Amino acid sequence: MKRRKLKNEIIQKSLDLFRQRGYDAVSVQDICDACDITKPTFYKYLASKQNLLSYFFSSMSEAIPDDWYRIPEGTDCYRKLMEGYLMFMRHAAGLGADLYNQVFISNLVEYMGTFNDVRAFTDLMVDLIREAQETGQIQNSSDPKSLYKVGVGMSLGYGAFWCLNEGRSSLLDDFSQDLDAVFMHNCPCTTQTGGLA
Repeated sequence: MKRRKLKNEIIQKSLDLFRQRGYDAVSVQDICDACDITKPTFYKYLASKQNLLSYFFSSMSEAIPDDWYRIPEGTDCYRKLMEGYLMFMRHAAGLGADLYNQVFISNLVEYMGTFNDVRAFTDLMVDLIREAQETGQIQNSSDPKSLYKVGVGMSLGYGAFWCLNEGRSSLLDDFSQDLDAVFMHNCPCTTQTGGLA
């Protein structure tokens, strides 16, 4: 338990430092000083400074409360679906453009699985799409799994655009409006068989 607590402290303090100073301006020694540990102790828990980046998105899935994964009777499926996508987008925005940009770069340099789906989240989102289609809240009749993937692709694309603009775009509003347009229309982004065009 003590080991896990120290690792979590290293991750949290590094995130705080990255947000305050920017990723490039923070060294492993700075993180060690903030945690009152030595470099060998840092490397006992983490392979590198870059390795820290993979934890900043996994922390999002850990922060989702267990009851979010239920669809009680009377749930507004479309609203819950949009909340799911926006939860991810808010988490990304909370990292800040500099740090989110570093997460993208680190996954281009070496695939770290940072953006991999969390199975329970994916399953729930697909179920929400299916139910929203059945109730007419979503008018796009494409395969629910394909529609979910389109939403994920859009969120990554909007996140990248936001980073390139150094956080100066209206990320959440633009993303919400365009995702809403996809769900409300049978658009060319999906085919009738459910595959991406």
